[in-house]
Amino acid sequence: MKIAHVVSTFLPHVGGMGVVCYNEAKRLAESGHDVTVFTLKYPRTIYDDKKFPFKVVRLKPLVRLGDAGLVPQILNNLNGFDLVHLHYPFYGGAEWLCFSNLPTVITYHMDAQAEGLKGMISKIYDSFWPKVLFSQAKKIIAVDANHFENTKFGKLFSDKVVEIQNGVDTSIFNPHTADLNSLGPAHLKDKNIILFVGNLLPLKRLDLLLDSMKLLADGNSVLVVVGGGYELDKYKEMSKDLNNVYFVGQCDNPEKLSDYYNAATCVVVPSDYESFSLVAAEASACGKPVVTSNTPAMVGRVSGGVSGLVFEKGSVESLTGALRKIMTMSAEERRAMGEYGREEIKNKYSWDKHMEKLKKVYGI
Repeated sequence: MKIAHVVSTFLPHVGGMGVVCYNEAKRLAESGHDVTVFTLKYPRTIYDDKKFPFKVVRLKPLVRLGDAGLVPQILNNLNGFDLVHLHYPFYGGAEWLCFSNLPTVITYHMDAQAEGLKGMISKIYDSFWPKVLFSQAKKIIAVDANHFENTKFGKLFSDKVVEIQNGVDTSIFNPHTADLNSLGPAHLKDKNIILFVGNLLPLKRLDLLLDSMKLLADGNSVLVVVGGGYELDKYKEMSKDLNNVYFVGQCDNPEKLSDYYNAATCVVVPSDYESFSLVAAEASACGKPVVTSNTPAMVGRVSGGVSGLVFEKGSVESLTGALRKIMTMSAEERRAMGEYGREEIKNKYSWDKHMEKLKKVYGI
C-alpha cells in the first residue's frame, strides 16, 4: 500500500506528534509498504532525511505562524496514494485534505492550545474546517477514547473513534547506567538531576518549573532541560540568575534521549495540558519516577502515586512540594516507583500492539 502521513512537525523538531508519526512510518516501511511523510520545511534548518527508511517531503509554506503553515501544494503531491493518515492538528495543511478523494485516517493527538492572534485564528478555523474533515474521515484514532470525548469535537464524531494507545520502544527506553561524560554535563554526576524534556511552548510550563527551582534551592538538585523551540531565549533569560539550571538543546536521537532519562533522579511534566505525554511514558519505561501536573490524561498514568507524584496544575508551591518529597525518598523507594512504571509501560504501550490495530484501521 502507498501511504501518505501528513504532520505539521517532524524530526529533527522534537514533539509527540512527530515521534508517533516517525514510529508508524518506520514500521510500515519495514513491513513493505511505500510510505511518504509530508511536513513543513522550516528556515535555517539542516535536514538529514536520507537516514529514514521512508521518503520525507518538506513543504515550504506560503505563510507560516509557529507550527502552522499554509501548504495548498500538498493536494497535488498526494496523487497516486492509496490512503492519507493525518496527524491532527495541522493548521494550514489539514484543510486541503477535504478536497481529496483519498480515504483519510486521522489521529487526533490533542486540542490545539493557542493564545492571542494564534488563538483567534484557531477559533475561526475550528468553526468550520475540522468538522468537514472529520465527517469525511474513514476513522479517527484517539490515544484515549475518554480523553477524545472531552475534546473540542469528541462528542460530534464518537461513532468514528478507534482507540489506539501510543507505543514506547522498551528496547531503547530501558533502565541502564548513563554516561554523563558522553552527554555533556559530566560535572553533574553527584547531583540529583530533575529532567524536563519537550518543546519549549507556553503550555508545557517550563516557567513553572524554573520558579520551583528557585524555591527548591536544596543545593544538590539541578534542572536539565532537553528541548528547543520558539521560547528558548525567553526561558534562558528567566533562568539567568539560577546556577542550578542547564539547557542542553534538542535531542532527536532516541538512544541519547534514553541516556538523559537514565541520568535523572526524576522527570517532570509540568504541562497545563497533555493528551498522552510520550515524555512521561518514555521516562517510566526507563524506570524513572514522574512528577506530573494533575491534568486528566496524566492522573491515572502515575497510578495514584505508585509510579510518580501528582501536583496541582499551575501551582509552583504544589510542584515544589512534590519535588521535595521525591528528593527525600530513599533510592530504593524511587527505584520501586520506577519499576512499577516500567511494568505498566511494557504491559500497555507496545508498538507491536499499536501497529496491529493501525493496520486493521487501514484495512491491510
